[in-house]
Amino acid sequence: MSNHTGPVFLLHWRAWLSAMLLTVPPAAISADALYFFNPESNIDSYATLKTEFDTYLAPLGAYVFQPFNVRATFEQALTEKSRGVYMLSSGHYREVKTRNELDAVLVGTSKGEFLQRKILSARDAADVSALKGATIAGTGSEDYLKTFLRQMLGPEHKTLVESFKLLSVPKDIDALMAVSFGMASAAISSESSLQKLAVINPKQHSQLKSLAQSEKLFLLIAAIPRSFRQDGAPLVKILEDMGQQPVGVKNLKLLGLDGWKRVESLEALYSNQLLAP
Repeated sequence: MSNHTGPVFLLHWRAWLSAMLLTVPPAAISADALYFFNPESNIDSYATLKTEFDTYLAPLGAYVFQPFNVRATFEQALTEKSRGVYMLSSGHYREVKTRNELDAVLVGTSKGEFLQRKILSARDAADVSALKGATIAGTGSEDYLKTFLRQMLGPEHKTLVESFKLLSVPKDIDALMAVSFGMASAAISSESSLQKLAVINPKQHSQLKSLAQSEKLFLLIAAIPRSFRQDGAPLVKILEDMGQQPVGVKNLKLLGLDGWKRVESLEALYSNQLLAP
């Protein structure tokens, strides 16, 4: 595999820019829909993702799939559209569930696991104390990133976290690339994104050192507005059954998953976390 990282980085950013053109305004969506936004999934082609899911859904009913790569536009759909199933990260779900009256119904799985950690990685730092005043790259708003870093590093590093400059990027993989290209000193990313970097650029991956990790977090969450819970049950079942169909599994892999678990089937410790007010 080539170690020419510049073109790879540019390709990711070009893919992001082209995906901007594929974001459909919420008002343009009339059918019941599967909505998707998750920067941790590192989608290579939103056009392919939409085509594959729409093709899968077409014979099953009047459903469409709408991916988003802009958080604000996804949240606009969440506010304006009550008839849909929303797929989003667990952290994002926690932020929006109350004001949008959302209930988690499914949790994504990968190789049988439904949890993973977030990792703080750096290239030229021996430990977190060496990051004082550094730029940290990650997905999400600056407020979200700072809150997450406080939780990850604990109260003993409060002053350190306050010294960070934060760089918000579209995808996990972009955060890792930002470290490799000197745009940031460290990156917050999921374990799966680090594994992807190891595949696409082993040299860059080998230069990164894990300095801290979060508690285990859920993979992708599928949630539904309470007002749509009954009418949306068939669409939830279609999504759940994708893990049992070869074509469905192929499509789920585009999201970094291979199946789903019902929230109510999880151990109480986990289901209570998702269903708590």
